[in-house]
Amino acid sequence: MKILIIDPQFITRTGLIHLITAQPGSIAIYEATTMAIARDYLESGETFDLIFTELDLPDCDHRYIANTLKQSAPESHIALFTWRDASGDVQPALFQGAQSYLCKNSSAEEVKLAIHGLLQNKPYLPDVRSMGSNAPSEAERKLSPRQREIMQLLAQELSNKEIASILGITEGTIRVHLSAIFKAIKVSNRTEATLWYLLRQG
Repeated sequence: MKILIIDPQFITRTGLIHLITAQPGSIAIYEATTMAIARDYLESGETFDLIFTELDLPDCDHRYIANTLKQSAPESHIALFTWRDASGDVQPALFQGAQSYLCKNSSAEEVKLAIHGLLQNKPYLPDVRSMGSNAPSEAERKLSPRQREIMQLLAQELSNKEIASILGITEGTIRVHLSAIFKAIKVSNRTEATLWYLLRQG
């Protein structure tokens, strides 16, 4: 399977690659930070089974992204992976040919579920009634202020020892907090937890 990820944010591309490559199968992944780079790939004769795209690109109006990709890659499955969560932004892109939509504010569990299905060419569309809701998720509400502090430091790629030193607590306490955090947000390791946190920082 060949996948193209179009997104100007390095952390988004890296996070998606991490989640995709954790799935079984032979997968080739290409990256583009702009629509111009994506079109260079597509016009060079490269064909992709799946294209992930942000709707906010530096060189293309969000209203035309899905249509542009559909014209350049009519056989590709186009999945919107974007911060935009208003139905007025997402639904026109679906009408133009995008087949799946996943908001970057989704839970880690939802992102993993969506990617698992997309790699099997199964469209993913959440309940449109949830679009536009910025309320914290149940998982986010479960985190204590201390756990949110730890998540912030974890996202800076600090070790348990460094986090413990900054917060004035023991490494053992950090490990206990991390175990509770992983369970609350439904991730299995530090990389997934960091991605979960960074995707919520906009």
